[in-house]
This record gives sequence, structure tokens and C-alpha cells, in this order.
Amino acid sequence: MTAFLGGYRAGSTLAHRMPVWSKYLLVVLVGVTPFFVKQWWFSLGCLVLAVIIDVTVAKMSMRTALSVGLPLWIANALILAYHCIFTTWQRGVIYVAGLLACLYIARLVTCTTDPGALMDAMVVLARPLQPLGAKPEKFALTIALMWTTIPYLLGSIGQVRDAAKARGLERSSWRFLIPMFVGAVGHALEMGEALKARGLGDEDPS
Repeated sequence: MTAFLGGYRAGSTLAHRMPVWSKYLLVVLVGVTPFFVKQWWFSLGCLVLAVIIDVTVAKMSMRTALSVGLPLWIANALILAYHCIFTTWQRGVIYVAGLLACLYIARLVTCTTDPGALMDAMVVLARPLQPLGAKPEKFALTIALMWTTIPYLLGSIGQVRDAAKARGLERSSWRFLIPMFVGAVGHALEMGEALKARGLGDEDPS
């Protein structure tokens, strides 16, 4: 997930100063509309625009802006090859370019928006469903937990492996467990403090 959407990086760029709603609007305009317009040239244009926005507005390096991980590149190549063989190359470009455009512009949100601000925005989005019994705070909490915990754990695994390799312990995979466990517990405690500060989890179960 870290390779797909990235993680929050503190900064003072224009993207960091933009309100959350405007970033979501960019996601809709640049990342979602290609799947409705369904024109290969439009999808490619949105892909190029998404990269330009990441590099110029969020001040990401080109490597950070374009990196999606080898598995996704392979998946996109297979999708493009399938459509070139069985349908049309234009349809393949629509899907692949649209997917990458959506991913790159979503990275603008995750890399330049504090997780707390994202959580507050999700509460606002879910509030219209409150009359139906929905609890906006818990909805936002669920998304935020997934958004922050999975990238943290993946990053922790990578750091532990790098540290083990630097010490010549790459074959002792069992030794990864203790530092990974300690890191996961520490992250859980931090999340608990954040929830407590927001007054969540204190409802009467009855």
C-alpha cells in the first residue's frame, strides 16, 4: 500500500496548504472521469496531468511520483496486452492510463494531508448517513486505521529486513519477529492515545 499511495510527508507546498475537499475534487476530475469519458487520449491526458500536479504542486520527486511497485507494472502490462490481443489497444490504454492517473492523483492526498485532517474529512462525508444509523466517527476511524496501519507495518517490515541485511542476518528470518512485534505494539499504543484524545471508544456498550 505504501508503494501505491505513499505516506504523509510534512511540508509547506501548495498541495499541503490546499483544503482537503479541493484535493478530493482533483481526484474526481483527474482520476475518476477517465472511466466515464472512455477516450484513450483523455485518459493519457489525465495521466500526464496527474504526474505534473504531483511534481509541481506537491513538489514530489519524479521517482516518488511515478513509483507504483513492480507487481502493478506487471498487472498493467498484462491488462494492456490482453486488450491489444482480444479487443483494441485504445481500450487497454483507457484502463491502464485511467488506473495510473487515479493512483497518482490519490497520492497527492495521502502524501500531503495529515491523517487527522483526512479523518475529519471522512467524518464530514459520512455525516449525511447519520439519520440511517451510521456513525461517522467510527466510519472515519475504520478507514484511518486501515490507511495508516497497513503502510506502517509494511514499512516496518522493510526497515527490519534492511537492518538485518546490514548485519548479515538476512537468513535468520525468525529474528525479524521481535522488532516487528515491538513496532506494531508501539503503533497500536499511539493509535490508542489518538483515539482517547478524540473521545472515541468510550461509549457505553449497553
